[in-house]
Amino acid sequence: MYYIILAILALALIAMIIGFFRSGAKEFKPKLSIRERAELDNMESKKIIEPVTKPVQQKQNPTIKNSFPSEDLRDEINRFKTFFDIENDKLTQYIRSGIQKSQNQNYKSALEDFSHAVEAKPFEPVAHYCRGLTKLSLKNYESAASDFTETIRLQMKEPNALYYRGLANFGAKDMDHAIRDLTSYTNAEDNFAEAYFNLAMCYKQNSDYENAIHFLNKTIEKNPHHEVAYFERGLMKNKINDKNGCCADLKKAMDMGHLESYHYIKELCEGRN
Repeated sequence: MYYIILAILALALIAMIIGFFRSGAKEFKPKLSIRERAELDNMESKKIIEPVTKPVQQKQNPTIKNSFPSEDLRDEINRFKTFFDIENDKLTQYIRSGIQKSQNQNYKSALEDFSHAVEAKPFEPVAHYCRGLTKLSLKNYESAASDFTETIRLQMKEPNALYYRGLANFGAKDMDHAIRDLTSYTNAEDNFAEAYFNLAMCYKQNSDYENAIHFLNKTIEKNPHHEVAYFERGLMKNKINDKNGCCADLKKAMDMGHLESYHYIKELCEGRN
């Protein structure tokens, strides 16, 4: 009987040892108080919510970067080569086709495409703008000015439209409107030397030599290497009997490579130091 009891105790001890080793592999989880459990739940909820409430950066549609007007109108038209209207495939095709044709100097055919674009969507300012630039290339000044006016009316964020409308009005010999447009452009973009030069040429056409000289001064201030501005300023100074200033500017222009200045120096500055 004694041995039986010992055997039972030994078996019980072995069972306890096996159970201990089995439970040892499990993670020990201490019993938490109600307060500790609440704090733990609060921390876990913050981990979940934080990524959701983090501000999401919105993607912006690409915009056409504004730049100073180009003397080559094809460059200005080509700025819109990536134009895309998701709701109007025909509009997109007409504008892109017109741009491609303008790059090949096929302006008449480009004009047709841009006109079709205007018909496809009359309130699209890019269509009017590109058509205005094409008309300006064809020296159709008054009609070009009308397209630029429509571009501005449609609130296209493109100050260059003012500059090119100024050139169109100058070509149409409407100096008052050309001065207004170019002045408005310089108020928006005050570092473009060519805008001041064209303003000076408007005042020259109006025989307002004082203002012409003023804007030629501004031209040279923005671009000290503008040889034509020196040449024109020399001629304007001659108009107001500033002979010394005239000859100094003509000689400066000639030194910078303006060959036509030489003939005026011979005519106006003979015998002057």
